[in-house]
Amino acid sequence: ADYEYIKKYFAWHPTYAHVEGKPLIFVWNEDDCEVVDRWMEASNDEWFVVPKLFGGYKDCPVQPSDWHQYGPASPYAKFPGHSISISPGFWHAAEALPRLPRLSESQWCDNVRRMVESGVPWQLVTTFNEAGEGTGIESTAKHWPSQSGYGYYLDCLHFIP
Repeated sequence: ADYEYIKKYFAWHPTYAHVEGKPLIFVWNEDDCEVVDRWMEASNDEWFVVPKLFGGYKDCPVQPSDWHQYGPASPYAKFPGHSISISPGFWHAAEALPRLPRLSESQWCDNVRRMVESGVPWQLVTTFNEAGEGTGIESTAKHWPSQSGYGYYLDCLHFIP
């Protein structure tokens, strides 16, 4: 049902990401092979499925199209040959203190540069605008000003080739 909904409302559009001719879907999954099995079976080999990495992923009898690392409490999470995830900070709304304090402009831009230079297939920002986890970088000009007016988080993503 999830695939059909996404296909009906999003994946048909030419700007929707496709890999190897298949619509791309990233899965934030539980830490077990059974969930990966279900996503892959439901995909009917029509989707490029990239679930979240977990301990024991290599032992799953059914392997997805690829894997990605999800770690918003880490400023730079590298899964060699597959993905790099960078995070501007992590402060879950239900927690008294941040797990990862907000990165400075130089720390953030250094991580963006390292990620781009790595050449790994999946270069991910964890997360772009998830307010409940305090990871938002969208519309940050007020709190993280820059000359462009969009904020230094977006500037680094835009200006680092």
